[in-house]
Order: sequence, then structure tokens, then C-alpha cells
Amino acid sequence: MDEADRHLRVIVFKACQLAVWTDRKMTPDEQRYLSHLTETLGRTQAEREVLRGLRLQEVNEGLLFSEIKPLSDAEKGYVFDTCLDTLASDRRINRQELKFLATLRKVCGVGCWSFNRRLARARRQAKARVYPRRAIAAMGLVLVGLYATGRYMAYRSARTEMVLAERCTGKEVSVSLLSAGPSPAPLPSGQDVFEKVRDSIVSVAVLVDNDPTYGGSGAVIGTDESGLLYVVTNRHVVDGPFPAAGRGGHRVRVEVKQYSGAKFDATLDFSSRRHDLALLAVKGMVDHAKPLPLHLKSGLQVGQRIYAVGSPLGLDHTFTAGVVSAFRDTHLQTDATVHFGSSGGPLVDSHGALCAVVTRVHETKDYGFALYSDTVLDMLEERRGRLAKSSSAASQ
Repeated sequence: MDEADRHLRVIVFKACQLAVWTDRKMTPDEQRYLSHLTETLGRTQAEREVLRGLRLQEVNEGLLFSEIKPLSDAEKGYVFDTCLDTLASDRRINRQELKFLATLRKVCGVGCWSFNRRLARARRQAKARVYPRRAIAAMGLVLVGLYATGRYMAYRSARTEMVLAERCTGKEVSVSLLSAGPSPAPLPSGQDVFEKVRDSIVSVAVLVDNDPTYGGSGAVIGTDESGLLYVVTNRHVVDGPFPAAGRGGHRVRVEVKQYSGAKFDATLDFSSRRHDLALLAVKGMVDHAKPLPLHLKSGLQVGQRIYAVGSPLGLDHTFTAGVVSAFRDTHLQTDATVHFGSSGGPLVDSHGALCAVVTRVHETKDYGFALYSDTVLDMLEERRGRLAKSSSAASQ
């Protein structure tokens, strides 16, 4: 494992530990979040033991900031975003925590505009409340500053205009189902499952002026006659409006990234009005990934092994194991660990088939919920209906 990468993950963990002790106390939710980071940032048992040891030590703010300053801009952004998500994990960011974030953003080189955008994202994802008086005062200062510089109307316009345009290819999407008959033998281990599915699972990022504003996960589920691959994700991952990242141009686009690090531009092919699902069309990836077959609800059982793959907290291709905990009316319930950023990612079975699409986390974070793969078929049927309606209207 690259030593620089290991060092970065230790810095991230120490920064998060310092963040949660800013107000001299750690809430149970923050404690669970740090435990989650211990498992996700620690790639080996030895690394996890090192992180657990750090939890028993006091982090010196000055020394930590001196470690952060030499990092690259992307690495500093990673440190800041992970600390922000950690503080939002208990659904409340208080005055002391805001003060810490204001200091950290300067150390990490995060501008005021980017800070407000990131704070809004964390509040939206975690449904977190910011200490009221400070939040109102901060927003008032932002609006006064914008108005004084003559940019308030442009700011309002940018917030309403930053959306992904839906550009349907109009082609039939071909998907496959896990055989209802005798199934092939399941893969022997979670490692084998990950090796099989990793290239078909992507991180999804929406970029405004090439600056990532929001993200989630997705899985390749189909192809068409022209060779395009189609990725399913949550509608809320790609559904704007998104705040403008810069002062000019305001180009909004979506990008997917594979486990190898390869990135591909994608277009929003379809967004379901009935389900929290969206379909992305990706060009140029057909030689690098295969669609996952769908495992429908009728073939699943409570208690069977299941795996979640996604990008929680910006940690690409995190792989966690659990079981099917229950069947709810429209959602599959699982204890496989999922967090913010896992949205749109798949739950796969021991054959590497897609059983469900992660859509939300329970308040307690003990359970996650995902839309059955049957809903993917419903979305594709909705897409066909809309195409047929458009074709009929065009012919009249």
C-alpha cells in the first residue's frame, strides 16, 4: 500500500477526531461515525488497530494543521469534506463546530463560496440543523455581500439554472435477469464477489464548471445496439438545481469513475418521475465493464448474504457485507453498512447480481434501504412509455 495514501488516511482520521471534540463532547452518532471511519479508512487489520489507538490520544490542532498544509488541493478537500460529514452525522452542527470548520477551511484552502456549498450539501444529505442564530447571521452576511457586489441576481439565476438536461438516446436498453431456474454456484467469498463486480460499479459526480458539487454511486445494468452502457443511480444524485461553482460559463455535466480510476463522461438519459431512479448513458466504457444481471425480489430470502458497494463519504468503491434484513413494501432493508454517498450504489448477491439500489439510510444508521431491482424494470418501462408518447406526438 502506498505510504503517502496511508499517511493521508491517518490525517483524515485525526482531523475527524479533533472535529468531534471541538465542543468538548462526542455524541453517540459521532462515535458510531468514527467507528465507521476506522473500518473504512483502515485497509488492513493492522491499520485499523493504529486508528483505534489514535482514538485514545489527544490530537494537537497546531501539529495536525501543519500536516495538512503540504497536502494537494484534492487531498485537503478530502480532509475538509470528511470532517464536515462527521460533524453532520448527529444531524446538528453547533456554534463551536462551525467555528472549527471556518478555521479548517482556511487551512485546507476552501473558499467562502465552496464552504457554503459544501455546508448546504452536508445539511441536505444528513438532514442536519445548523445552530440557528449563527446560520441566520452567516446567510445574512453572504446575501449582503452578494447584493453589495451586484451579484445577488446572478447568484439566484445560477441556483435555478444549474440542472442536468435529460437527453434520452431513444434506444432500447437490454438487461439480463439472474436465471429463475437452477442458479450457478455462488462465488466462494466476498473477495471473489468484489473482483467480479468492481468494474461494473462506478462513482457518480455532478460537476459545475468542472468543480464536483454532488455525488453518489451507480451500477452498469444494460447496453444498447450502439454499444452504449447504461448506469442506474438515484434520481436525487443527479437531480438539480446545483449551486454554481464559478462566475462564468456555468457548465453542468456528470462524470462516472471506475475502480481503476478511469473516468467517463455520461449523459442523463432518463429520470423517473415515479421512482428515485435515474439512467445515465456512458460512451466509451463498453470494453471496460459488463452489465450486472438483475436478481428480482421473488428470488431473494431474508437472511441471505448481501454486499453493498458504493462511495460513502467520498471513499470510492467501499465494500461492506450484511444480510437481507427484511422485505418492506417498496424497499429492501439491510444491515450492510451504507452512508451518505452510497446513494445509487448496488446491493449485490453472492453471484454478483444486482438485488437492489441503495436509496437512503435510516436515522440510526443501523439499517439501510434500497429499491428492489424490480423497480429498475419499472423505470425502463416508464422510459418506454415516455418514448412512445413522444414518438406519437411527433408523428401528429
